[in-house]
Amino acid sequence: MAGEDHTRKAAALRGKRDYESAIALIEDNRASFDEITIVPALLQAFYAAVEGELSDKARELAKEIAALAPELPSIQRFL
Repeated sequence: MAGEDHTRKAAALRGKRDYESAIALIEDNRASFDEITIVPALLQAFYAAVEGELSDKARELAKEIAALAPELPSIQRFL
């Protein structure tokens, strides 16, 4: 359940426009995610990077997400 909590907290940080903290929260807690929760978590970090105009980080996260779920439309323009 910890992974889902981190994902929700990252979404809340995005809502506060604290994009770098949202990304860091996901990246610093990778061990708490399993194969089901990792993609939504990485998407939160990816969205934070896009919204924070952190293009290099968005591209990096898009590539990582694509390795797990290549069909996701939101990552396509960063691949």
